[in-house]
Amino acid sequence: MRIYTNGCSFTYGDELKSPNDSAWPVLLSKKLNGQIVNDAVSGGTNQRTVYRTIKNLEKEFDLYIIAWTTYSRFTFYKSDNNFEINFIPALTLSDYKDKSSYRDWGKILYTEWYNELYAFKLWLQQIIQLQAVLKNKNYLMINTTPNRLKFWLTGKDHFIDSVKKFINFSLMNDEQIFEEFREIQYYTSIINNNKFYQWGEFAITDLCSDYPCGSGGHLLEDGHVHVANLIYDHIHV
Repeated sequence: MRIYTNGCSFTYGDELKSPNDSAWPVLLSKKLNGQIVNDAVSGGTNQRTVYRTIKNLEKEFDLYIIAWTTYSRFTFYKSDNNFEINFIPALTLSDYKDKSSYRDWGKILYTEWYNELYAFKLWLQQIIQLQAVLKNKNYLMINTTPNRLKFWLTGKDHFIDSVKKFINFSLMNDEQIFEEFREIQYYTSIINNNKFYQWGEFAITDLCSDYPCGSGGHLLEDGHVHVANLIYDHIHV
């Protein structure tokens, strides 16, 4: 069995002594007697995950596992060398982190252009897009972070109170607000929850309260063993 995984640092194995030996994708592949291509990177974005997964479809893996990260991250490609640059709000995880061009643009991106409502909706669209592409493949998706799903997916009567910190209500009337609610409801209605590990109920970062984590907040070896076991058991139900 050939297995492809993609995601961020929690899938790559940041803060593990040997990610190539003890990251959960590697452990899972061993349990499945398979070969693993772990395409995750530190600071990986959902945008990158979609791009890289589709790029690798022609290699015909037997199992794809997609670990979605926070929707506040973005990937750009430098015009001079096509180098992949991943932006996170802290602006700390790039080879360009010490360059003023990276930090200055990153600050503008997150202070002037970042819109959490649209970042969330774009992530839902990314899920829909990748599920459509993987429709005839064997795949499973899992959330690395909760991505405020319990806030965004609340009922209509509680929607405003639930997400008022994440939407610029001062510029929207009630009809516009509830149009956003309807759009989100539509997207989630066409997401195949059966292809997720506990959609809206579980995220890998939830395990940080039960398993040792490094100084950077990443699961250490015991946590990766647990993730591998969870996914293995889910696949074999």
